[in-house]
Amino acid sequence: MRKDDTTKRPIRISQRDIERYEEMAKYESKLREDGFSLIAGVDEAGRGPLAGPVVAAACILPANETFYGLNDSKKMTEKRREALFFDIRQRAVAWSIAMASNDEIDRVNILEATKAAMREALYNLPVKPDIAVIDAVALKGLDYPVMVEKRGDARINAIAAASVLAKVTRDNMMKSWDTVYPAYRFSSHKGYGTKEHMDTIRSHGPCPIHRVSFLGNILKDTSGVYFDRGKHVEYKVAEDLIAKNHTILEHRYAIHQVGEIDFITCRDGELYVIECKGRDSFSSAFGGADEMLLDNQVERIRIVASKWLEEHNQLDVTVEMMFAAVDTDCSGDVMNIRYIPFM
Repeated sequence: MRKDDTTKRPIRISQRDIERYEEMAKYESKLREDGFSLIAGVDEAGRGPLAGPVVAAACILPANETFYGLNDSKKMTEKRREALFFDIRQRAVAWSIAMASNDEIDRVNILEATKAAMREALYNLPVKPDIAVIDAVALKGLDYPVMVEKRGDARINAIAAASVLAKVTRDNMMKSWDTVYPAYRFSSHKGYGTKEHMDTIRSHGPCPIHRVSFLGNILKDTSGVYFDRGKHVEYKVAEDLIAKNHTILEHRYAIHQVGEIDFITCRDGELYVIECKGRDSFSSAFGGADEMLLDNQVERIRIVASKWLEEHNQLDVTVEMMFAAVDTDCSGDVMNIRYIPFM
């Protein structure tokens, strides 16, 4: 089980970190002098990769507190990003994270998908900002001023904080997708176009989280690439779990001649065992959990889960067992996912 991110990880702060923070704070200080109290910084992570979503974050930092160590998230170590990720979520006035999937990127293009995610992040802030300051992307249609600042994540603390939220969120999502699609090694490159990643696409073809519109220089012909995602129940459940901040620890964990578990996940320090089934919406099998899982199936899931817990020294951990009941239409497209506890 991965370490619970509610445990704060201290980082070493240098004089250079303090000086950088104070220099980056001047921009927001000037805005406050001009009467803007709640300043939302906005940034994204993942515009360039070949796979996965683009993730946007909006963040309002308090005026009289410091977040030493902030910088462009790409220039920070993973340890520092994760420590600040925790700190920002604990002490920010408000923060929000939104994303646009690879499907949406293929449908509308990466710039429009990025704008949509940024707007959603701003709309979802629990506190309405007086002004938004965005790294390099112009947004229209908001009822408060918007300022666009090139390289804002390296110059303005609120944008730097948003960049940390976006990057850590996206990196963690890609680590979970690595468990679902291990051949692509998403944990190592997070979906970016490394030589290893491109070679894997050429040899295995793309997987359902690849951006087909980005693959023209890698595959000779992308016109035949099609993912019938509605019929891939496990993919849709994985997508939903990752969007709900689950970390996928195992996918299809099995014991020979005993059984298999579709997903073992962790969220907020809690473990989940999740079994998936897809049925069309007219099926009477979705009348209740007892009708979806037979007693012998439940017992096999318990045995397999116990083995995993033993292997990972987690026998004293409470585990919630969930059945992911996936409603599909007559063509196999996913309409709804319901999580039903079972014992």
